[in-house]
Amino acid sequence: MTKVNRGKQFEQRVREAFERIPEVSIDRLHDQTMGYAGGSNICDFIVYKKPYEYYIECKSVHGNTLPFSNITETQWNGLLEKSKIKGVVAGILCWWIDHDVTYFIPIELLEDAKQVCQAKSLNVLHPHIHSEWIYIPGKKKRIFFDYDFSEFFDRAGGYKF
Repeated sequence: MTKVNRGKQFEQRVREAFERIPEVSIDRLHDQTMGYAGGSNICDFIVYKKPYEYYIECKSVHGNTLPFSNITETQWNGLLEKSKIKGVVAGILCWWIDHDVTYFIPIELLEDAKQVCQAKSLNVLHPHIHSEWIYIPGKKKRIFFDYDFSEFFDRAGGYKF
């Protein structure tokens, strides 16, 4: 019996949700095996909806925390660099499996938590810290969600501009 990779299934659901939105371009950057031959991607998806481009790395975690160690140095630094470009939003889309909740967290907020607060992870149970996170609504279907990203663009696009 083949074990379902929840992370890959999560990514597939995210892709399908973005594809349902008119005038949205979504490109999947295929994972390279263990960074072989120096190849590695900064994110899973590049999404475009006029007038912004979004770099999105998907993470799925059990428990209460998203450990920063789950984000590679290439991903962290790459997303941070992209976020400095006007018209670009970059961050982590995290599904907390045990809490049935998904948020998009701009990489600048992760960097602030790391540098200013010396944090090593984000905890979904601390509501005061995720007031700036972007909640992604969805309907749960047994294990996975059918997401609705229609409001994501308004919130994420207006995040820092």
